[in-house]
Amino acid sequence: MKQHQSDAVIYARYSSHAQRDVSIEQQIRACRQFAERQGIRIVHVYEDRALTGTSDKRPGFQKMIQDAKTAGWSYVVVYTLDRFARDRYDSAVYKRKLKTAGVRVLSAMENISDDPTGILMESVLEGLAEYYSKELSRKVLRGHEDNARKCMVNGKLPLGFCRGEDGRYAICEPEAELVREIFRRVSSMENLADIIADLNARGMKTKTGGAWNRSSFNQILSNERYTGLYIYHDIRVPGGIPQIVSQEMFDEVQCIMHVKPNPRRDPTGTIPQRRRRDNGTYLLTGKLFCGECRSPMIGVSGTSKTSELHYYYACKGRRDDHGSCHKKNVRRDTIEHFVTAALKDAIFSEDVIPFLADEVMAYQEANSGCAELDLLRSQYADTNRALNNLMSAIEAGIFSATTQARLLELEEKKRDLSRLITAAESAQEHLLTREEIIAALELYRAGDIADKTYQGTIIDTFLINAHMYDDRVRFVFTIGPDRHDITLPFDIDTPSEGSYNVQNGRPLVVLKSIGFQDFF
Repeated sequence: MKQHQSDAVIYARYSSHAQRDVSIEQQIRACRQFAERQGIRIVHVYEDRALTGTSDKRPGFQKMIQDAKTAGWSYVVVYTLDRFARDRYDSAVYKRKLKTAGVRVLSAMENISDDPTGILMESVLEGLAEYYSKELSRKVLRGHEDNARKCMVNGKLPLGFCRGEDGRYAICEPEAELVREIFRRVSSMENLADIIADLNARGMKTKTGGAWNRSSFNQILSNERYTGLYIYHDIRVPGGIPQIVSQEMFDEVQCIMHVKPNPRRDPTGTIPQRRRRDNGTYLLTGKLFCGECRSPMIGVSGTSKTSELHYYYACKGRRDDHGSCHKKNVRRDTIEHFVTAALKDAIFSEDVIPFLADEVMAYQEANSGCAELDLLRSQYADTNRALNNLMSAIEAGIFSATTQARLLELEEKKRDLSRLITAAESAQEHLLTREEIIAALELYRAGDIADKTYQGTIIDTFLINAHMYDDRVRFVFTIGPDRHDITLPFDIDTPSEGSYNVQNGRPLVVLKSIGFQDFF
């Protein structure tokens, strides 16, 4: 289309404060009426929705500035000058750029002339707009603080939460189950890189719809809100929001995440690893803690009077705080053998394996991708709604290169989600049989507890953590979906493989703790 000296474009913007989407249409209508009165022809409309005028990072605005260099129109018509910019510096800079391109900014609602008085008036209006913006920011902050004292939602919501009808936090169950899964897997010492890869392979998305990476994972794992703590700046209200993860599990995950990783085993630094030296591996690194001061037990070595080298786990708190903790060192091989024997006896008895198989079967059926399917189906429904809205806009005559690109993007996303849903539904139909589960458990039972590889497998698979005292060891371990907490007597001064009370080859305290008394 041939451009004329009376050609113009409209720029419309609304912010997220005290305005609605309809504000754009109202601004455009007023600008068109102004242009018609002035004999100006409108050739294009640029707009930015829900973006503040205090920043120049507005896509529509920047495209307008860029197009002004070559498009050939003479005016930019705005509803009021504060729609163009609320910062006087930005306003001056961009008006200068437009003037260089032969373009002038016109206000539809403010009568500003070209004489010195008009220039002064324009400067006053821009100053008032900047003042209004800063004052609005202060009012918004005060409003947010008032909301925070009532535990209302302020700003973005973490994964697992949505805004309730009362404006407070509510649980979004499909997302919350994903959060619980992440915490469970990390607390079981599963490699973070493996968890991230699995979530991405399953099509699970972050709150913003992106793929998982270490940064997004750390945001989840370090967010105290999941324990029910409301947080806004320095306002903290325990129990102010629904709890998704127990405080115990959250604390456990923090402990796991703060154990220093071994770069030789894990160059990405995504999970605490065993500590390897020339003498071998410390299998309990990251899982063994001092029962007295809760500090990690770390691998150390020392030479005896006979010049024989010995290897121990030592309380890091005692070493760092110079004797404030009195926890004795424990020989590495002794405690690793003891832990393996206790776990094996607790988990792999002939009487308990069938019971465990039933428990695993029940858990498998109850957790065979239902939450994942719910989340995928929810994402599919959201995508479908977005497609329907876009098609309605196209039918109304709104179509551009951007619209077409968005349409293709949504259609591709819908196809991907459909494939993932089909795969998840198929996975539900191919569950392990009871016989397969029993066979796997019996393979573990047949292992040699003196073998370091077997010890490592048992510890990695089942042990969550162990707290070491001078006369006992407290274990937290997992069997299928359940955690169990037991305490066994241990003589720290005995250089053998440790000792504990056993009946029929199994610790009685374990059987009572797990609830297997009915088998005896």
